[in-house]
Amino acid sequence: MKTMPKTALTLAAAAALSTGVMASAHAAPTQTTSPGGRVLQIHQAASKSTAAKVTPKIIGGTSTTSPYIVQLVFGQSGGTYGCTGEAISANWVLTAQHCIDGTDWMDVYYSNSTSNPGTPVAADEVYGSSYGDVALVHLSTAKSVSTYGSLATSYTAKAGDAGTIYGYGLRANQQQSTGLYKATVNVLGASTDAYNGKAVHVQGVNGASNHGDSGGPLIVGGKIVGVCSTGDQADPGSNINATSNYANLTASRSWIKSTSGV
Repeated sequence: MKTMPKTALTLAAAAALSTGVMASAHAAPTQTTSPGGRVLQIHQAASKSTAAKVTPKIIGGTSTTSPYIVQLVFGQSGGTYGCTGEAISANWVLTAQHCIDGTDWMDVYYSNSTSNPGTPVAADEVYGSSYGDVALVHLSTAKSVSTYGSLATSYTAKAGDAGTIYGYGLRANQQQSTGLYKATVNVLGASTDAYNGKAVHVQGVNGASNHGDSGGPLIVGGKIVGVCSTGDQADPGSNINATSNYANLTASRSWIKSTSGV
């Protein structure tokens, strides 16, 4: 299984970023204060990811909108990167844990446009699951939307199940995206995510994940069953039938509930 390295953002969103500093992840919560006075805490076990910096994005598929599928823009190792997330309440966003590993600051954009992202909401705390490539982002200011992502109570990967994936960013052959895209996928079975947790192995039907989609949802039967973790090809190019692995939320479901109340 090959992981997908993050690509540095060159979008208008990068220019709109507010500044901040977040400490590297440790077993106990850590806290730093940005030059502007913004405080951010990390609640995460020591990083156990087997991935390089991973950020898949949608190849093919179709342009779409969603009130709860958000763009995460953040700093890691001096660069600016992007992931996808799902607002599950006014205060909490679900994403992939590798999106918070070593992150220095994070902003959340609710516009479905990457070229005109609007005003961000800053994250003030991030939490990593002990059960796989799953994380929660807490917002410094509550943000209400018309609909929130609905999480499955549990899901067993079943070959032949149809799903839908969503994400921001790069299109085929490393082309920048201007907004949110979705694609239809087929479930192939069970697999492993970037943290050796259980995952759902999927193959694109009319589109596939690529650099930048990490943390984006896999929806089966109207429920979010997983978040994008890794791809089986480091660079799928224009292959709309590429395969990828979505961290199964089942093992983390109780943790999500106890942490976020959702």
